[in-house]
Amino acid sequence: MDRSRRISNPNKYNEDGTINRSNRDPWKYSKNYVKMCRLLKSLYRKKHAYIVDSHRELCNKLLSIARYFPVEKMHFQALQKKAKETRRQEKKTEVKQKDGTVKVIQKYKRKKRFGRSINRRAPARFLLELKRKAEAVGGVYAEVDTKEFKASQYNHVTDTYEKIPLSQREKEIGKRKVQRDLYSAFLIRNADLDFKHPDREKCEYEFEYFADMQDQLILKMKENGLSMRQCFGF
Repeated sequence: MDRSRRISNPNKYNEDGTINRSNRDPWKYSKNYVKMCRLLKSLYRKKHAYIVDSHRELCNKLLSIARYFPVEKMHFQALQKKAKETRRQEKKTEVKQKDGTVKVIQKYKRKKRFGRSINRRAPARFLLELKRKAEAVGGVYAEVDTKEFKASQYNHVTDTYEKIPLSQREKEIGKRKVQRDLYSAFLIRNADLDFKHPDREKCEYEFEYFADMQDQLILKMKENGLSMRQCFGF
């Protein structure tokens, strides 16, 4: 579509390929371009309908087993944006040059975050649907303060906060290994009345039961050949 628009409007672009803002001539579109626009609009409509239907189906499934939903208050627009700072990787990489010599360098870190994933899954829309449906049936939808709660950093055994890299999908709590996202959900479920900190007594009381359920889930996933590398590492 972009190529078709450029061919039909050569005077609307600069030599470097950017749009010429000073040109006020009307845009010209070919019949094929208009046809492709209609097709693209139809695809976006189907995608939106699929996402909404899948979200509502999942919400109905959750409401059939629970009425209490504490969630993290997330700013998804910030997660979609690229990182501003340019940083290099900690590990060093050997690069072979044209003359045959080997040079050791530190590659740049990718600035991309979660834009594509958020666009596909629309988590903000899911939370809106969950809140609407939960309140409609008399359930509780509560948001915890992400900055104060720090679910991904807290350890209820030592009662300390430790920041771990995002690539590390597991953490050791006591003598048990737990998946970081599931453990964060466990902490949020056992939040205090203000939804600002985990209730340590509740966490200590229910932790072993949670860890056993997690191990059963992972074992069942492996037996059935299910894989979620971005979450579980397999």
